[in-house]
Amino acid sequence: MSNQAAGRAAAILAVAIGTIALSGCISLGPKTVDDTPDGVPSPASTETAGSPAPDDLIVRTADTELRLDSLPEEAGYEGMPDDVPAITGDDLYVFVRQDGWMLFAEQRGGDVVGCGMDVSEPEITDLGKGWWKVANRSEADTYALWLQAASGPGLPIGGTVGSSQAYVKWTTETTFDVPATSSLDLTRYSDGDGGSVELHLRDLTTPLNAVKATVAFRGGEESVDLPLSIPDWACDQPGDLTLFSRLSPEQMATLGTDDAVDYDVELFLDGTTYTAAGTVDAASSAEPTWTPALP
Repeated sequence: MSNQAAGRAAAILAVAIGTIALSGCISLGPKTVDDTPDGVPSPASTETAGSPAPDDLIVRTADTELRLDSLPEEAGYEGMPDDVPAITGDDLYVFVRQDGWMLFAEQRGGDVVGCGMDVSEPEITDLGKGWWKVANRSEADTYALWLQAASGPGLPIGGTVGSSQAYVKWTTETTFDVPATSSLDLTRYSDGDGGSVELHLRDLTTPLNAVKATVAFRGGEESVDLPLSIPDWACDQPGDLTLFSRLSPEQMATLGTDDAVDYDVELFLDGTTYTAAGTVDAASSAEPTWTPALP
């Protein structure tokens, strides 16, 4: 065999071996509900909501399996119907049949201040073989749990483009300690009419009775000092807080044209002063690190 022919044969063999190895890593068809990874329960009873199609969601707890008819996508904005199945427990397991589909979940609690549902996200873990674990990480309560599985923007290998979504009335039994978080946003108005800054505080345990805050932005050798206050349009759930201030065109000009701006924040909250410093830009939120830590 000539060297050229031997080279072609070696290349073909390499491609064949690569194809075999690749096929071992890629699933070429839909998952099977009974092929469960460790930890997924096998309940004795099965309930059906509507007329589920093969690709619609299946939810399991230790006691029950729910087969859920897919709702229209707009149901996610219209709210939970009255006749959805109810489950209890801190953990549930969702089967997503099609390859390439990801699972999204959102817990929606009561509207306590007239501004819409109090929304939180459970912890979602991909267990493999089409199974996902959804775990409560919020307060013990009854939630409208919105579940949606969908393909990405392209055709998944071995799967189909599409989605399936459903509600479950979810009563959780354990209250988890949710850590306080915060974000700082600087907005530059495109019409040159200045800008604004927003400080968002979430999941605080303090009652938020006395609040005062200031932020200092440093642009070059100059700075802009702004008092922050609760805006009229704020509509925060208990434990959350929005603080806001506008920046005039002159103040924005002081900060210069660089996207990134250094900041110092001082927050007086129920008798304690918290400070944070960092850099923020108009493209994304900053996550301040506070001294001391937020309650």
